[in-house]
Amino acid sequence: KKIEMHGMVPFIDCLVYLASSVKRKQNNSASELSEKLEEMKKLFSHSPRNNQHRMLLIEAEVAYLKNDFDVAMKKYDTAIIAAELIGYIHEQAICNEKAGDFFMSQGNMIRATSHYSCAIDLYRQWGAQAKVDHLCKHVPL
Repeated sequence: KKIEMHGMVPFIDCLVYLASSVKRKQNNSASELSEKLEEMKKLFSHSPRNNQHRMLLIEAEVAYLKNDFDVAMKKYDTAIIAAELIGYIHEQAICNEKAGDFFMSQGNMIRATSHYSCAIDLYRQWGAQAKVDHLCKHVPL
């Protein structure tokens, strides 16, 4: 359990920071983001297999924040595959949920719905019923 959780705090910290930046449609302090990214890069260098999908998701969110939508799309897809390969279904669910958010913001409801549906199925498999209920209530499927 301890090994699986290694790297989660910086990962979640980056996701929260980037999500708040996306919602406000602004790139906050570049130095603060840079510090968070450096911490993630350190984790990646020490344990690339466990952190590849996390780094890819962070890179997708950064690309989204910078309006580099083609790069963001590719990074989301690659992060999902990488999380699936390592067997972290809860993080694969997070990757799908964030991809759903991205595609919904782009007006691509078909891809958004597909990613949200995958996220719901994965959260359900993981036993996160409250998250399933939240998504079913707040996401247009």
